[in-house]
Amino acid sequence: MNARSRRWLYTAVLVLFFALSAVRLARTIQRDGVEDATLWIALLVVALVVVVTLAVVVRRAGAVAGHVARQRPGAVVVPAFTTSETLDEARAAGASTRGIAPMGGSPAALAVVGDRVEVWVRREPGPRWAVRRAPGGTTQVGAVYGTRETPALRVADGGATVTVVPAYHPLRAAGGLARDDVAHAVREVSLAP
Repeated sequence: MNARSRRWLYTAVLVLFFALSAVRLARTIQRDGVEDATLWIALLVVALVVVVTLAVVVRRAGAVAGHVARQRPGAVVVPAFTTSETLDEARAAGASTRGIAPMGGSPAALAVVGDRVEVWVRREPGPRWAVRRAPGGTTQVGAVYGTRETPALRVADGGATVTVVPAYHPLRAAGGLARDDVAHAVREVSLAP
């Protein structure tokens, strides 16, 4: 099953869940009144908020990576989410911190351009800062993402640094389950021409 099929299946299951929940809610209201339907209403609202939030995050992550790919044709582009460390790294590099959440999770992308890795946040006309590629400078580390520590990609050159959670699979990355994506990103950044 490929990504498109999984996305279609996920959407179909969500639509079915919401349809069945709406029918169940309507029956409960007719039979027992609004007071007994409070739990169903709360569950539907929470589920709707989670689904909409995840859809927006996934769309934004893809949009930033797509923007960077258009700005840097032929470059290796690593879609990512910022970590808590990214904010401090932007400050240390003298870059703007606008749009970088303090606890991580902001959509970003890295572009490998020659001997440097550019850090892009949002769909801006240029990168926020760049880190030179150095031998042994691209590693997998633990980073703060939300309220937990998760595997992340760190690129450092002795001066500038960037630490992100790669998001080749944005839903997994948003949940902090990007271990395979981190290994993939380390290889891509290290071996890019």
